Amino acid sequence: MYNAFENVMSYPYDEFNNINEMPDVINISDHLNGFNEDFSNVLFDKLVKPHTVVTHTIFDEKITNRYPHLRFKFSADMQNYFNFNHFKNYNIHPEINFENFICSFNGAHHTGRQLLVSALNKFGYFNKDYCSKNFTKTGINIEGIISEYVPNVEFYNKFFDCTDIFNQQVYSLGKTNYDHLNEDSRFKHNSNIPYLEHKITQSFLHVVGETLSTGYYPFVTEKSMYSVVTRGLFLAYAQPGWHAHIEKYYGFKLYTKLFDYHFDSITNPVERLVELMTMISKFSKLTPHEWYDLYLLESDAIEYNYNHYFSNNYLKSLKQFDNTNTI
Repeated sequence: MYNAFENVMSYPYDEFNNINEMPDVINISDHLNGFNEDFSNVLFDKLVKPHTVVTHTIFDEKITNRYPHLRFKFSADMQNYFNFNHFKNYNIHPEINFENFICSFNGAHHTGRQLLVSALNKFGYFNKDYCSKNFTKTGINIEGIISEYVPNVEFYNKFFDCTDIFNQQVYSLGKTNYDHLNEDSRFKHNSNIPYLEHKITQSFLHVVGETLSTGYYPFVTEKSMYSVVTRGLFLAYAQPGWHAHIEKYYGFKLYTKLFDYHFDSITNPVERLVELMTMISKFSKLTPHEWYDLYLLESDAIEYNYNHYFSNNYLKSLKQFDNTNTI
């Protein structure tokens, strides 16, 4: 069967090494290496001539104004193909039975994920039976990342585990398809979710480590859908405005009865993560029964998101912003 997205450019974007051979219409996927604070992008900076750029990320005026010579087109079908269509055959999940506070699954060692797992462990929320960290770094490396983003390092270091004892250890959730030894398996989401479903349904909250969360423009992957299809609560450590983005463009509801999304508007990635962690900390000392009572407060939003996914209404929402029907 013909696959319209088979030849779409993707990471590591080697095609940009031969910029003079770039076609007039560029079909490109994945994270694009992220966006800087001024909304510049290392790939788009190379495109000095006019091009049509077809992506599965919806760009607003912050990006389009930065690159007026580029014509950006959003493809809802491309986003569905690469990120959202993985769980269509998954519609029966385990019973919700909270035994754990937080689950979080962290594969590739993006800078943001290094910060996230370090913060989770410092706050005492990294349960190795429910959280993965499929990479190793050093404590000095974490301190170095923090110093890149905030001047008062001595203050912010207190909210992260900067020890080698934790950072040089791999936690892979045992022998599953999500094992760190099998790099490709992390992307086989339809076969990974049976191994992760109990981690989610037994945890009050799934903290998603979104790709390139230290960037400055929202990039949405399938990671939050692990919780949507298992009727779970999730929050993402992602780029600023990420939660507002999935609400506006994808049509998913936020869990505003429980969570304060102020952190979502904080530009600085270190400050945003600390705000996220302190916001959720008030739930950490509750009992499983109390977690479940709070969970029920969001039952309408949880059920809405579940149906929004399996009815394909999220795709209908995205189609409203689709300005190309073909690749």
